[in-house]
Amino acid sequence: MEILNSHQVVQYCIKSTNSNISLALKSFSHLSANQLNWKSNPESWSIGECLSHLVNSNSLYLNKFQSILNLHPSGNERDFPYKQSFFGRMITLGVNPSNLKKSKTFKVFFPDSSDIQIKIIDEYVNISEKLISLAGKMLHIDLKKIKLSSSVNFLIRLNLGDPLIIISKHDERHLNQAERVKNHKEFPKN
Repeated sequence: MEILNSHQVVQYCIKSTNSNISLALKSFSHLSANQLNWKSNPESWSIGECLSHLVNSNSLYLNKFQSILNLHPSGNERDFPYKQSFFGRMITLGVNPSNLKKSKTFKVFFPDSSDIQIKIIDEYVNISEKLISLAGKMLHIDLKKIKLSSSVNFLIRLNLGDPLIIISKHDERHLNQAERVKNHKEFPKN
């Protein structure tokens, strides 16, 4: 899908995030703590770690979004032309769900280790609903004009709209990863 304007970015984020919430609830809300923490091998992530990673990484961007909205609290809705930044395009390609190539994550985004509790599902839903709410408040902002630094490296500058695309795709990628864990032949029955 080619995104040409800021309202399409916001609508893509909202629609994709709602789909990701539905997938997480449908696939993982009925699992036990044992199932959430099961790993096929010590180097792989459990379902709980995938969700914890998303909560940790998304919360860093949501704080930035809130700060920007505090500086630009309101205005008339306007639709602006949109184009991803160079780094935004590169990151989007790297986290695209169709890209199954493993990549190292930065320490700041590491999941909480070992014993993930069942409440991680609610935490993921809550942070995703907050993303939807914040994105919906950006319809008066030029998402290409406002810049923010990456949560990984302050030297990497992104357009405000880039993380709205990146987060949605990144979430889908890791929810698919968690789904593969659940479908593993040795996944526990309870």
